[in-house]
Amino acid sequence: MPKQKVDFDQYAADYETKLGDDLKFFEESSYFAEYKIKIVRGELHDKPLNILEYGCGIGRNLTFITKYFPDSKISACDISVKSLEIAGKSNPTVNLFKSEDSELAKHENQFDLIFISCVFHHIEPPLRQDSMNKIRSLLKPGGILYIFEHNTLNPVTRKIVRECPWDEDAILLKPAELKTLFANSNLSFKKLKYTLFFPAFLKFLRPLEKLLTWLPLGGQYYITAQK
Repeated sequence: MPKQKVDFDQYAADYETKLGDDLKFFEESSYFAEYKIKIVRGELHDKPLNILEYGCGIGRNLTFITKYFPDSKISACDISVKSLEIAGKSNPTVNLFKSEDSELAKHENQFDLIFISCVFHHIEPPLRQDSMNKIRSLLKPGGILYIFEHNTLNPVTRKIVRECPWDEDAILLKPAELKTLFANSNLSFKKLKYTLFFPAFLKFLRPLEKLLTWLPLGGQYYITAQK
């Protein structure tokens, strides 16, 4: 039986509070937003002129994208109108738009970097290839795609997802599925790394995470591709 699709407008107002409760085992929720952007910034040799966050929610990541890419033009999209309204209040310099076909068509071949965090597990598997095709159309030739997702092999991650109300429709995906989506969209796979190995009470060990990115036991992974 198909899972009931989550209406993110319903959770937009309380998203930050509930997320903080769910993730307190690891760290305060802002940590999860910043660490991802720091990874992306640290790995990119060239500064992207145009950046898109695809599936921005209430804009938690946008604060740090703006911080770490101060010279870039930043855009973001989401399916939830209420989430975009909240994101706009705290990120007034970001160009926000709804992720519907008519709007996406206006931004084809526009972005040097597209950042996606924990979005694909909300997309029904039969629709994922179409979504990847649309994302590819937004990238400039040579543009880079970063996708962060939950690691299906991590039991703590699975527990958090299982108990989170807006993850009721979540169907987690392995890196192999994203690699297949890349190939079918004519995107070149570049790298796969694992992250989030140590919870808050072991944060003194986090400098070691750079040595463990090959180990498929972290709470999340990220995978990159290029057009």
